[in-house]
Amino acid sequence: MSGLGALLAAPAGAAENDDKSKLDTVVVTGSAVPMTTKDAAAVSVTEMNRETIEKAGVSTDVLEVLRKGVPTLQGRGNAGASNANNLNQRTGGGSQLQLRNLDTLVLVNGRRVAISGIAAVGGKAFVNSSQIPPSAIERIEVLSDGSSAIYGSDAIGGVVNIILKSDAKGFDGGVRYGSADNYNEYGAYMTYGARLDGARFTASVNASHTDPLYQNERSFSTPITGRVSIVPGSIGGASPALLASGQVSPSKNNPTGAAATAPSLAALITNGTYLASSTAANAATYDLSQFQTLMQQQDQVAISLNAVADLIGRKLSAFGDLQLSDNRSSTRMLPVATTLTVPKGAAYDPITASFAGVNFADWDRPLEHHYDQGAARVTAGLRGKLDNGFGWEAAIVHSQNDLKWAMANVLFKPNIPLAVLGGYDANGNAVAGGKFSRVYANYSTSGALSLQPALDPFARAAGLDPASLANLYGTERVDMSSRLDSFDASLNGTLGSLPGGKPGFAIGVSTRREALAAHTDDNAHNTGPGAQSWLGGQFYDAFSKSRRIDAVFAEVRVPITGESWKLPGFSALDLIAAARSEKYSDAGSSVSPKLGLRWQPVDQSLTVRASVSKSFTAPTLYAEYGPTATRLVGNGVILSTFGLNNPGLQGMDGNNPNLQPSKADTKSLNLTFRPDAVPGLSLSAEYSNVSQKGYPGGIGFANILQSVNALGSASPFAANVAKGAFPGQPSATPFANPGDLLAYLQADPNNSLNVYAIDQFRNLGGVKLKAFTLNAEYEWETAAAGTFTLGTTGTIFDSYKFQALPSQKFYEYAGTVTNGGTGVQGTLPKYRFYTTLDWRQGPWLATLGNTYVSSVTDLGPGGIVYETSKTLKPLPVSAYMSWDLRLAYSGGRAGFLGVKSYTLALGVNNIGNRMPPLAPQAYTDNNADISSYSPLGRMVYVTAQAKF
Repeated sequence: MSGLGALLAAPAGAAENDDKSKLDTVVVTGSAVPMTTKDAAAVSVTEMNRETIEKAGVSTDVLEVLRKGVPTLQGRGNAGASNANNLNQRTGGGSQLQLRNLDTLVLVNGRRVAISGIAAVGGKAFVNSSQIPPSAIERIEVLSDGSSAIYGSDAIGGVVNIILKSDAKGFDGGVRYGSADNYNEYGAYMTYGARLDGARFTASVNASHTDPLYQNERSFSTPITGRVSIVPGSIGGASPALLASGQVSPSKNNPTGAAATAPSLAALITNGTYLASSTAANAATYDLSQFQTLMQQQDQVAISLNAVADLIGRKLSAFGDLQLSDNRSSTRMLPVATTLTVPKGAAYDPITASFAGVNFADWDRPLEHHYDQGAARVTAGLRGKLDNGFGWEAAIVHSQNDLKWAMANVLFKPNIPLAVLGGYDANGNAVAGGKFSRVYANYSTSGALSLQPALDPFARAAGLDPASLANLYGTERVDMSSRLDSFDASLNGTLGSLPGGKPGFAIGVSTRREALAAHTDDNAHNTGPGAQSWLGGQFYDAFSKSRRIDAVFAEVRVPITGESWKLPGFSALDLIAAARSEKYSDAGSSVSPKLGLRWQPVDQSLTVRASVSKSFTAPTLYAEYGPTATRLVGNGVILSTFGLNNPGLQGMDGNNPNLQPSKADTKSLNLTFRPDAVPGLSLSAEYSNVSQKGYPGGIGFANILQSVNALGSASPFAANVAKGAFPGQPSATPFANPGDLLAYLQADPNNSLNVYAIDQFRNLGGVKLKAFTLNAEYEWETAAAGTFTLGTTGTIFDSYKFQALPSQKFYEYAGTVTNGGTGVQGTLPKYRFYTTLDWRQGPWLATLGNTYVSSVTDLGPGGIVYETSKTLKPLPVSAYMSWDLRLAYSGGRAGFLGVKSYTLALGVNNIGNRMPPLAPQAYTDNNADISSYSPLGRMVYVTAQAKF
């Protein structure tokens, strides 16, 4: 098949190899029982093969490849490169996959992979799909069905199995270059495969780069003003003011320090140094889009190796694979800002008294997050055939993910008052109002003091002395690691014989050890000496924890009717049962059963597949045992909850050793129709019903603030928020009465920095999902014009109801976009389809693609916050449609450098340069959901591939 044929084919599976003379069974994602054909599978599996991946026109990230061709990847859980400035997602520069916005298990070559190290500091617990370059992939199999009975934890939404190239012959390689407005990406790969004396191996090397994309480079995300009022050159508090136009510092035309003559800010307004202003007016001058990234910069180098060796014919074979990758990414955010009270007589104090409300930041030093993620995975195993026809396999896996996180341009808090104070001359002599300061060297309060020019906190960037910033701006460093070591063994085959065929079975055992660890530099600890010394940083105490999971599973497939015995209305009927028991050393045990059937009433033209199953997700190690982490929570929470501009609040995340697994019941029904009367036509429809409860996660700062403001001390979260300090500390003051919290925030937007909230991991509410997946393809050949293939695949959300807390009701999110609060579902359109028309004739292949996303309603944070808000309104978000076009030419021997065949392609993605539709209430940081809708716009790309 061409076009979307491979993508839309009914149940697809993974052949053990491509040598048809030896092939007698296939292994399908979602089942451990081998079968004779892919179509015999009892589960519906979507496959994206090599050709489909290339035609998608995306080669930078597995998430982006799948997002286009598999519409079930929807919702906020699919976070990646275009999630650069949303720290709430906490992916550490990686990419998370979630089918239908539910927990999804990601496998490589059918086995587990270590999750991203960011989980060791409370980030997302997910397999970073961006560590696997698309050019190294042979195919991707997607199972959108609960599959814990086969695979264990995390498979509530389904399974994504990434299968790497394993049977290449000779050399092949390729290059790609793509360009959009203010954006470029490029990459190259080389693959070599060989066979020798019963052994075959494939090696692949890949390198790629993508540019960053900034908010002010796209019209929908610039300008973004009115959100933050701590603006360099401004005065906050009760009497806001702003440096007059052309002024870079009061010191340029006013005496300062001991020589100051102006008695107050009013005098500086009178002489034209400052202009009287307001909090809103100050915020209106601060365009956030000049700093922030829409898409992060990425650089990747990866190596993959697969090998198989026949030791005793087909009776005993050894196999293994190795993957190594280094992913480096970076993103940029607002400069770190602080509000100071400058002491009387300080070097640059322009009045004869202390000066409160001074807002300081250096616009030339935006906060930068740099992630260096190294991943390694090695598998080694044996498989064989027994004389009775049974097959067996055993393997060990070691997988690790090491993440180094550097936050550049944070401020060393102990040096801020010292740098501002001054009081020394250039020789280090104490002088009243002196323009030099003594500060701690090497970002350590135990080190020697260093003499440097005093800091002028009143100055805009152009008025700052770069030498005054030494020992003030630094880089916080956090190192994290994730480890997975596992062993599994299985036995499969057939037992006896029934009139409908031979029953198949599979049994297996496995054990794995999961481990997380993290440590920070000396100034980034959350508690203890030197704790929280970086202003604008993230704070974590050292953490190291591991657990062991033992499992046993069994699966049986019983053919009731089949080729050898048929009944009217039952041309073929297979019943399938599976169960898996997992025992966690820290979280108890879980048993996951599954029942299914495959039924062909008349012949192979109509196949019905149905299943009922139970799945689960175990709590993460960090959620159970991690230390508390303190951070500045972005302004989006208060903005979406109360509609108030603010610089953020102080947040603490807490663990809960009593967390239990989240459990789900899944029902699915799939119909596939391939009528003999219409050759080339394939239709399929799948209905999914998922009910998940005990959803693991934090309470949500929006939930906490909304509840405390509404109920005061009667709120169940009254002990989770206070002003002055974190609840439980001596200087913490609770918000005892309804409305107290909102009134405090309304009095001064900067008061949010004095609000302290504690979130805690809990088993929360749940999800109730009803969705349809539709696939269709029609292929027809013409004598003169070539072969045409029309295909479409889409997802329909009939209902997606989410309950944030057990005490709250379920809210409907299908057809809405929400973010940053009690909803946090992202964009869940009723309809999303990807449609292609292929034309193939001789060496030419052309593909016209269309992405359609139905309109949604912007509910801001959604849930109870939206329901009780007096300011949030339902905002329509327009439907989205984009068109892609690709033209490829494949030739034979080129006679150049030993080229045997080659393919050249030219493509344009998003021909109409369609930008994401606006959803400003939900996505307050950039006005639109740039994960669901790419912000790149029109991109032209060229690719060249050759086999040698």
